[in-house]
Amino acid sequence: MQKNLHAARSPFLAVGAGYRALSVFVLVLLGAIAPVQTAGAQTTERRVALTFDDLVMTPEVGGCAPEVARAVNQEILEGLRRAEAPATGFVNASRMCNMDAALLRDPLLESWLDAGHVLGNHTWSHPDLEWTDLDVYLADARRGGEAVDSLLAPRGESMEWFRHPLLHAGDTPGKKEGLSRFLEDRGWRVAPVTVDNQEWVYAYVYHVALRQGDAALAARVAEAFLDHIGGAFGYFERRSREVVGREIAQVLLLHANRLVADHIDEIIALIRARGYSFVTLADAVADPAYERGDPWTGRGGPSWIERWAVAGGGEARQGPREDGWVADEFRRLREIARSAPELARALAFERRP
Repeated sequence: MQKNLHAARSPFLAVGAGYRALSVFVLVLLGAIAPVQTAGAQTTERRVALTFDDLVMTPEVGGCAPEVARAVNQEILEGLRRAEAPATGFVNASRMCNMDAALLRDPLLESWLDAGHVLGNHTWSHPDLEWTDLDVYLADARRGGEAVDSLLAPRGESMEWFRHPLLHAGDTPGKKEGLSRFLEDRGWRVAPVTVDNQEWVYAYVYHVALRQGDAALAARVAEAFLDHIGGAFGYFERRSREVVGREIAQVLLLHANRLVADHIDEIIALIRARGYSFVTLADAVADPAYERGDPWTGRGGPSWIERWAVAGGGEARQGPREDGWVADEFRRLREIARSAPELARALAFERRP
């Protein structure tokens, strides 16, 4: 099965397999010897919950290919299995690659449950609360929850977690309070994010590079992305000490896309190299720091650590951004998609809103 999965994956992976294997080995070795210290130089246990948004797969330029969606989910699940790492996947139930739910979406989501992972609701169609009427947004969230619950009910389970698209929790008090009441009435808990990052920007450029057969660019993007994830952990470890007074159990946001699937082993290895063990989302938010809840009302969706900083009288800081050259390429590609759809099709990707 693994051989078939690699055949469906990115064309440059076979060329770089030896390099990636060496990279993972080095990262694991570093994790075995690197001490983990707090600001007070005391050894501490680092814990992180892995979460994946946009199941079954983040929309891709050029449309959704069912075989790619299957490979993305299988590769992520295989990486988690190898690492013995629990995870929570957040479902956009409308994302079915134009196939009947029973033919693609539901079997892929069942594979997450069969592997012992948890599924949560990321709404039906990923609306932005800042630009959507509350009633419309709640109806979309309700529909998304029904799709996930339809898979959990036969197992004697019910859904527990909800994550806001874009981490936008309400730009007005009315929206924030209305959504909070809606979630509380259903017994759905908000899934926070502390290690926020720009993976989605890297993933966009990475995918277009693959579509265009530019293996060198795809490899360069992947290397920069892994450095970025390491930098995001370092930043939010520091911010945790500044805002909370210690390092907390972190929650990492990733997405179900080709970039993450192609590099799931490297992602896990670099996290372990920082001294982390992997825990469930429920275990992570059992850290007393999360009793602060989500005090944020306003535009944007910063890390929960930044939300707590504002509630404590401080300011929300912008975490690590994508590399400048990646940002430039992202803007160039998006501009082509918006302003020149014919050229976009020639470049092998379609216009996106």
